[in-house]
Amino acid sequence: MKKRLLFLVGCSLLIALPLAGCGKSKGKELGAKELVRVNDTIITLDEFNQISERLSLEGKMKLLNEKGMRDFLDNYVVTQEVFYQEGKKKGFNKSKEILAKVEEYKRAMVIDAVLEEMMKGKGEVSEREILQYYKENEERFIEPKEVKIRHLFVTSEPVLQEVLTKLSQGETLAKLASAYNADKTREDGGSLGWIRRGQLAPSFAQYEEAVFSLRKKGEISEVVRTSYGYHIIQLDERRGNALRPFDQVKEKIQVFLQSKKRQEAYQQYVKEAKSKAQIIVNETLLAEEEKKELKAAGEKPKGEKPKDETPKREGM
Repeated sequence: MKKRLLFLVGCSLLIALPLAGCGKSKGKELGAKELVRVNDTIITLDEFNQISERLSLEGKMKLLNEKGMRDFLDNYVVTQEVFYQEGKKKGFNKSKEILAKVEEYKRAMVIDAVLEEMMKGKGEVSEREILQYYKENEERFIEPKEVKIRHLFVTSEPVLQEVLTKLSQGETLAKLASAYNADKTREDGGSLGWIRRGQLAPSFAQYEEAVFSLRKKGEISEVVRTSYGYHIIQLDERRGNALRPFDQVKEKIQVFLQSKKRQEAYQQYVKEAKSKAQIIVNETLLAEEEKKELKAAGEKPKGEKPKDETPKREGM
């Protein structure tokens, strides 16, 4: 009797309970560890547990009682097996398209496994490295002591889309703020005056980052969402300079260095892997394909002079 472990994406943990009498078995009785038979295919208790091992947390909770477990077995596991067997009868398991997708998926998994193994430990960054980067790149962390800003503040998405449209059409932020702002700044074109780093409440941390990332007078931020609504910020003026404390930028530096190390490790691995492989490119065929692409795009291949398409008068 053949046994097959069903591969089901998106499943998780289950406490296995014997389900006596589940499924309509024919002929030979089920063995002690054989949970269900679907025609000639048996799904064992271990296989069932492996399938349910991939369930989401919500799915796990549903399986904590006998009814939930029976429903999962009948409505999902058995149903999927019935569909699979029907598909085999129709020859879908031999379909070139499906087999190609299986091969593509297998290749992707193998590549991911190689990259995961190669990247192990490659993104580790020490405290000393972070501090060194901070000291050597202080100019990156210098920002104005104070900034003078105004904002456009609305509380609903439809209104947000309306003001974004008008901004894109050339309407000034100050004028829109006077017409739309949902706070007192409406009276002064959205002006919030001068602010310093750390002056805003913790709930406005993202808002503050957007404010101090603006560099040029008149520059406008992307939409910033807070618990109060939607904000679009404009820089009016900036004055003074201040170096951000190490503790405030430490985490950002760490993320940056980790990403940089991983990228460098990846590029080095690619270089080494290619150097060990025998790679031969059919340059003639590639050149022909490039010409086809250029022709389709209406461009001229390199070295080919464009034809003179200027209309000519007769007799000239």
